[in-house]
Amino acid sequence: MKKCFCTLLCTLTLVTLLLTGCNSSFDPSVTSLYIQKDGTLISAVVESFEKDYYSFSEFESMIKKEVDNHNNMFSEPAIDIERLELEDDTLYLLLQFDNADAYEQYSEEYCFLGTIDEALDEGLPFDMLFKDAESTEFTTTDVTEKKDNHVVIVQSEGFIQLESTIKYVSNNVEIISEHMAEVMSMDDEEEYAYIIY
Repeated sequence: MKKCFCTLLCTLTLVTLLLTGCNSSFDPSVTSLYIQKDGTLISAVVESFEKDYYSFSEFESMIKKEVDNHNNMFSEPAIDIERLELEDDTLYLLLQFDNADAYEQYSEEYCFLGTIDEALDEGLPFDMLFKDAESTEFTTTDVTEKKDNHVVIVQSEGFIQLESTIKYVSNNVEIISEHMAEVMSMDDEEEYAYIIY
């Protein structure tokens, strides 16, 4: 019975992801990162809220203080709280970041966002196999040919949704839909995950 319930839960989660990934709107049902066309990012934390450890008001106060402290590091505020609420014992926290640098500084997780040309200028390696939604493989030369294509590069597993359509991903990423991908677990600290759009 428990096994059937877990299977059903996993299936419902995947269906929800597929539905939210079919267009470019962002209404997260799981913890994920949303990359918008203008280069801003929205980080969504969606998880069960442990009331035994702290109250929601305490958590809300902590997050607001944390965001204020980080915004003081920039000449202009770069982080905005889009949503912070508790709904049916589920916490929804959506933070919008002006750019990848602000996101990286706040989350302490590597994130590059820019064109292929800019990524190559920074010395980021593209020497690996890539694939498209049909699992057709592409070489480094194939995916770096159009230097003005954009790429998001991360080193952390999780779901990433894009406002733009995904063209190629590295082999450590699974394409869920036109706009949604899942970065798989990476054991090597030097490994990167690529989503080209």
